[in-house]
Amino acid sequence: MESVNCTFISEEKVLCDGKTFELPEAILTYKDKWFWIYIGIYVGLVLFAGLVSGLTMGLLSLDYTTLMTMKEGGTPKERKYAARIIPMVKRHHLLLVTLLLSNAAAVEAMPIFLDHVSNPVIAIIVSVTAVLIFGEVVPQAVCTRYGLAIGAFMAPLVYLLMGALFIIAYPFSKLLDWFLGTDHGTFYRRGQLKALIDIHGEESQAGGHGPLHDALSKDEVMIIKGCLDMRNKKAKDAMLEIHKTFMLSINAQLDNETMTKIIDTGHSRIPVYDLDRTNIVGCLLTKTLIKLDPDDAVPVSSLVHDSRYGRPPMFIESDQPLFDLLNTFQTGKSK
Repeated sequence: MESVNCTFISEEKVLCDGKTFELPEAILTYKDKWFWIYIGIYVGLVLFAGLVSGLTMGLLSLDYTTLMTMKEGGTPKERKYAARIIPMVKRHHLLLVTLLLSNAAAVEAMPIFLDHVSNPVIAIIVSVTAVLIFGEVVPQAVCTRYGLAIGAFMAPLVYLLMGALFIIAYPFSKLLDWFLGTDHGTFYRRGQLKALIDIHGEESQAGGHGPLHDALSKDEVMIIKGCLDMRNKKAKDAMLEIHKTFMLSINAQLDNETMTKIIDTGHSRIPVYDLDRTNIVGCLLTKTLIKLDPDDAVPVSSLVHDSRYGRPPMFIESDQPLFDLLNTFQTGKSK
């Protein structure tokens, strides 16, 4: 057998027959000072990676449109938090690249410190477990639930990371802006808005979809959806057929029976016709008739042209848009 002469040059190198070999680094134990330093750094990296991962999920899941609605119409806290977050979310791709680079740097640095205190098998098991539970699952679950508050609180850290990684993150973010665009707000079409209104109604909220105290009533839902439908509707879609309309003949008298019918209809104006129902000559204002005594049986003909009780009829085309008709009403011409 041949003998080999070896000489230790240092704790890390040995010289054997003229060749230098590097010795594997000894694994530290809990008795070593650097053991606890490396453990502390590793724990810090896990927590940092988890925080960045949670911020990535929490901040990037906040839509710009949603943040604007919170800023304008949310609770005082929501307005405050949204105002802090909006400048970051507007730079969507810069925020994305910054957070992903930070997370990747922390995750890749973990094995460097863990290798000094454990063997490779234990290092893999601990790293996978720590990153999965404390670096991904828990932070993302918390931040998706409280992303607005956490994002606003951690805004200074995010800006610090943006500044530190700006040289690397900015070029990538501009490339993403060029390929994918910069607009990341959600635009709701009319059909989607109507579905959204339905979801916020009392009937949907009663099914466990949200808090009932802020739910829209059935009437509110109908009114809002009706407003959304007005754009494409004409006067003919809302008008009542003439044979179904309550009218008074110009030859009628406002006796007790007629006044009772007027009250039962509940209309603010009563059309008056002469001979034929299609020949409308005026309208009576119901609220002005309260001064009349039914026992006097005042003729309708004496009131319809009196400005104190009647108004001339307003004729419109059946295909006039409802919005135009609403604007006409708002001018006061229909009084």
